[in-house]
Amino acid sequence: MIKADLEKKIEEANIAYSAGIPFMPDEEYDILWQELHKIDPANKLLYHTAQDRTALTGKTWHKHQIFGTNKAFNMEDLKPFLTRFGSQLLVIEPKYDGCAAVITKTKDGIILTLEGDGKCGSDASHMLQYVKLPFNLRHFQAVEILIPWKDWHESYGKNPRNVTAGWLARKYDAPGTMMTAIPHNFSNLSEQYEYDGDLEFMGEFLLRLHAQWAQMYPIDGLMIKVADEKQRLIAGNNGQTNHWSIAWKPPIQTKETIVTHMEWNVSRHGKAIPTIIYDPIALCGTTNSRVTGNNAKWIINKRIKVGSIIIVGKAGEIIPKIIKVKNPDESLIGFNPGHINLPTHCPTCGELLGWEGVHLVCNGSKCIAQKIVSIAYFYSHKGIKIDGIGEQTIEKLLNNKKCYDVFIDKPWALLDLEAYGLIHEVLEILGNATFTNIVGQVSAVNKTKSMAHFIAGLGLPKLAYKTALRLCQYLKTGKLTITIQAEAQQNFCEAAIMFKEAAEIMQNFTFAPMPNAARAIYCITGSLSMPREDIIDFLACKDFEFSNGVTKETNYLIVGESSGKLKIQKAQKYGIPQITEKQLFKLLKGVTK
Repeated sequence: MIKADLEKKIEEANIAYSAGIPFMPDEEYDILWQELHKIDPANKLLYHTAQDRTALTGKTWHKHQIFGTNKAFNMEDLKPFLTRFGSQLLVIEPKYDGCAAVITKTKDGIILTLEGDGKCGSDASHMLQYVKLPFNLRHFQAVEILIPWKDWHESYGKNPRNVTAGWLARKYDAPGTMMTAIPHNFSNLSEQYEYDGDLEFMGEFLLRLHAQWAQMYPIDGLMIKVADEKQRLIAGNNGQTNHWSIAWKPPIQTKETIVTHMEWNVSRHGKAIPTIIYDPIALCGTTNSRVTGNNAKWIINKRIKVGSIIIVGKAGEIIPKIIKVKNPDESLIGFNPGHINLPTHCPTCGELLGWEGVHLVCNGSKCIAQKIVSIAYFYSHKGIKIDGIGEQTIEKLLNNKKCYDVFIDKPWALLDLEAYGLIHEVLEILGNATFTNIVGQVSAVNKTKSMAHFIAGLGLPKLAYKTALRLCQYLKTGKLTITIQAEAQQNFCEAAIMFKEAAEIMQNFTFAPMPNAARAIYCITGSLSMPREDIIDFLACKDFEFSNGVTKETNYLIVGESSGKLKIQKAQKYGIPQITEKQLFKLLKGVTK
């Protein structure tokens, strides 16, 4: 759809809404909004309900302008906001689906005005007698007027938002029930949130909040805001939208279904992981029938079993999650190892399962399920990173005895099939096309992967890539700039022996030399003169290493505009130098590479 058509449709919907006769469903409006935003993100129609400014009769000018909000339709859309404000304390509130208005206290009383275009709106003060104000009034307050679900009756109409708008547009007739005004900021429902860099966990948290609050009020998303009012003032606005808030509005659905059975699979560390299977339901345009059960203890705590009635939720690209168990089995309370829904033996090798923390674990030394996942991990993006070597491929190879005998102890054997005498077997098992693809992929990474990638791919506890890299550099330089846990050091010794063995045997695959140790580890807070990704890439060329958070090992905190309070507090706590962008480039003048 061309820009002019989008503008026409959105303007018509905006005018109809402000006139109290909305005709377009919110989901349809959001689709049009996204299309116009891609073409013209600064378009004034995107941020406020437009009115016919040629006829100001009956309109009241607001004491202060009301700004709109940016929108995020998936978790990826939140990244720019979180990059700027994620280090600060955030607050999450419902995005109420009612009628936006403004309440102003004057010496003559209270004035109620529809928000309109953010500068002026229709005076609806005569309807105040029908609006509950369950909060302390400030002199000027943006609110949402709506009908809570507890006060709603289907006889009022089909859509609570449309009904509210229609009632507020009345001149004389009383509405069917009292409406409620809720402040746009600092409302009665809010949750503080500290973002730790885990976007997936944040998505699950937002989904749970949405499912909970949607039972109380009509809402069409969530608002994510900087918690501190002073920081909001500092962040300011761009004349159309506030910088310090964003609306999370992916397609969100929850539905009720019944658990039909449970599957258990073994992870690379031997943990028995449950998958809950339920009657298929359609959520956000896809049909879903399964969801993770996290761990065995979780199954017990949720008191979930075959036949349980569950509410499953999904928001955009977030995978389905169980929001609530409606009929938890009260007889299953407590940490009960004999729980009827839990397996007693490994579903793959048949070894007896035992408890380790919240997990049931298989300790069978030759458990093929563990080995499949573990070997696939070696070639994943967390290790050597070769596309096309997934669990299905590994499972086919391990079903061959000769391949099993090699791969069970040497997961890296695919890097040099000739050295391990497996060319014929792998070609026969996988076929020419897959075999050729894998050989080509291995050739492409030859001489590009270091000892650190090899060790990280082994998946030993506490030895992710960054820790492995530090320890490998220690072997090279004899210097260690960070604290390494004892378990990681012990596992590294074991991994280093395996690396030495592999490097000596393989003749057709060569590991890259270890990169230089980082000159410095730095963190960034606030906005700089260039995009953060460009700064990180530039500094990487100077052997400077970026860290998402401030730790004791951080050497510098680069402070830009609208900097985060939490990162600065941590830097002060650890005595870490705080430098500006200008000071950074002065520091780099003597750095060559």
